[in-house]
Amino acid sequence: MPDELVRAESVTKVFRTRAGEVRAVDDVSLTVHRGETLGLVGESGSGKSTMARLMMGLQTPTSGRVEFDGQDLNKLPARELRTLRPRMQMVFQNPYGSLLPHFSAIGNVMEPLRLHERGDKESRRTKALELLDLVGINTGHAELYPRQFSGGQQQRIAIARALALEPDLLVCDEPTSSLDVSIQAQILELFTDLRDRLGLSFLFISHNLAVVERLADRVAVMNKGQLVEESTTEALFRAPQDDYTRQLLSAVLPIRQDSGLS
Repeated sequence: MPDELVRAESVTKVFRTRAGEVRAVDDVSLTVHRGETLGLVGESGSGKSTMARLMMGLQTPTSGRVEFDGQDLNKLPARELRTLRPRMQMVFQNPYGSLLPHFSAIGNVMEPLRLHERGDKESRRTKALELLDLVGINTGHAELYPRQFSGGQQQRIAIARALALEPDLLVCDEPTSSLDVSIQAQILELFTDLRDRLGLSFLFISHNLAVVERLADRVAVMNKGQLVEESTTEALFRAPQDDYTRQLLSAVLPIRQDSGLS
């Protein structure tokens, strides 16, 4: 089995606006290997979220290609892409905004199973309870609504929902930036545990290098749509090569690890 799960080759994305063309991603090549966490970092507007959407096939590149498990996402018929879609899931920055507010916690986790016609209602419920337990949500609270949970608990529910279809790739777009620093550490610990337990691959997007330091095997740094540096996490923190990377490192704040569960 090839080691590469996702491969982007010379990808460019140009948006046409009233003010003219905006080159959000400019000739970027990235690879996420099986069982690996790739951290994608940069300031707001650097192109990292656009790059993530391109790598998931949610947007079509202006040029270049993206392959998932050897298949060109932009050449797949819609039916085949829908079949492939469960294997790549996303966790968003704002957990409350990403959850269905009129569904309970368990209802949110069951919904992707229903949409993809996985099992019957009882088996979907059983699996949803198992996932809520896996991410640290008290299953006695499964019938509560998202607004009744803390921000950290909401993100755990969102992670459980993303895991429902048993993906190979989890794309996390600033999943801790809206949380308190102590809660960030707990969510990062959960991601580490899930990666080790389930063998997931992660594309972890953040503007904060301290966050990806704890989770990523490799780090790719984007600035103004371009990839300016890529290396192992250890090497990048020990000896960054690009001035922009050094600027990001100078702004790093530590993530506490001494807090209890959210």
